[in-house]
Amino acid sequence: MTNHTMIHRIYSIAMGALTIMSAAAARVSFPGVGNLTSGRVASDYVVTMEINPADIKPGRDREMIITPVLRSADGLDSIVMPAVRVSGRNRYFSHLRNNDLPAGERMLEAGKGSPLSYRFETPWQPWMNQSDLDFDRSTCNCCDAPVDHGSQLIARHDYRDPSMPLAPLYIALTGDSTIVIEAQGQAFVDFVVNRTELKPDYRGNRAEIDKIIKSVDVVAQDPDAIITRITIKGYASPEGSYSNNVRLAMGRTKTLKDYVSADLQRRYAGFDPDVMFTDYEPEDWDGLRRWLETHGIAHRDEILAIASDLSLEPDPRNSKIQNLYPEEYKYILAEVYPALRHSDYTIRYSIRTGIDVEHLKEMMESTPERLRPVDYYMIASTYTVGSPEYDRVMLMAASQYPGDAEAAINAANIYLAQDDLKGAGPFIARCGQSPQALYTRANMAARQGDLPRALSLLEAASAKGLDEATRAIPSVRALLDRDPVTYY
Repeated sequence: MTNHTMIHRIYSIAMGALTIMSAAAARVSFPGVGNLTSGRVASDYVVTMEINPADIKPGRDREMIITPVLRSADGLDSIVMPAVRVSGRNRYFSHLRNNDLPAGERMLEAGKGSPLSYRFETPWQPWMNQSDLDFDRSTCNCCDAPVDHGSQLIARHDYRDPSMPLAPLYIALTGDSTIVIEAQGQAFVDFVVNRTELKPDYRGNRAEIDKIIKSVDVVAQDPDAIITRITIKGYASPEGSYSNNVRLAMGRTKTLKDYVSADLQRRYAGFDPDVMFTDYEPEDWDGLRRWLETHGIAHRDEILAIASDLSLEPDPRNSKIQNLYPEEYKYILAEVYPALRHSDYTIRYSIRTGIDVEHLKEMMESTPERLRPVDYYMIASTYTVGSPEYDRVMLMAASQYPGDAEAAINAANIYLAQDDLKGAGPFIARCGQSPQALYTRANMAARQGDLPRALSLLEAASAKGLDEATRAIPSVRALLDRDPVTYY
């Protein structure tokens, strides 16, 4: 144990008044000691007391030695304060004759005299946040060695920031917007040069058209999916005139759309052709730029700069590449441009609502992205609040919907209930400014020991009508108003 024996700014004033401390003077169970205060005052530790020798009567030839000691709760640090010796008449005059008192120690004559006002102060140190004020006691006769009578606890200090858990607050998830999903793909349907008629058996067209049909099949055969829109967007490559490429892109896309629509109407009774739409891009310059950015070719940077020069119209742009870099253009024409003649398709569909909860559970395990926040809440409601099953569902909802403040509140409270403040942190940041969010932030602050902030947040939530916050406020106030010093 590190023992620091120090005499710091000690004053013994026979009849002087004590300096007013932050806490009221307390009665303690040690004979002859009264009006004791012990604790932090500004940046110091201060102890004051009155020692009344009239109440201490060890005997004419005996004396009692009282040594105040401040000890850390873990026993690693301590401060020994100047002792006070209360001596019987014979011992008292013997010390006066011999002048043999230790430095800094005061002596009183037992059974008589005025009370001694004792004060000791020393700079506050962190270990004092949890510490005990003890009186080490010893007695001795005449010339005998002192007899140690051990320590008596006088005051216990706890200046740590108090923490307290608030009850977790789980709320209903109300997000019920229809889930809309898009499936996308790309088909390379070939057309005869400068023509818009579709020939299904021309080159590899059958397989490319099947890509679109099979993608629609996957959605159409899904009992939970409702197709709301199918878009086919046709692209042409930059060679040829721009005006002709507009004609080809528009005509080829419409022809492909009509073919796919007719095929789907034959395959699925009730298929609505009005969900089919077209779009087009006359020349896929973006595709050319992406290819140049990821492939090595002579004069690549120069060709890429021309392809990216939007101040040039498409036809002059293509001609410039062809004229300045004929060999590279020949390669691009043969190897790159064919891949730029493609049809992109998007199948947009929504997930039907009103599904029974058991089916929702199945979907949660297989396709959780199809559930709305309110669906997750329906599932969670079949479990006990706070159970592992309940927590798992709510955390999945928060993961699936990172922007949903209600889901974030529930996830934060799950981690707070487990006292996992680190886990709660990211969700606290996303839980918004609702009364429930303020309460959740108060819970976090209270568990961190920041009770003033917790109280402020609870008062704000209470002002917005949250009953849980109103009920929690008295407990937080009581803890804030607690006396950090207990006297014995």
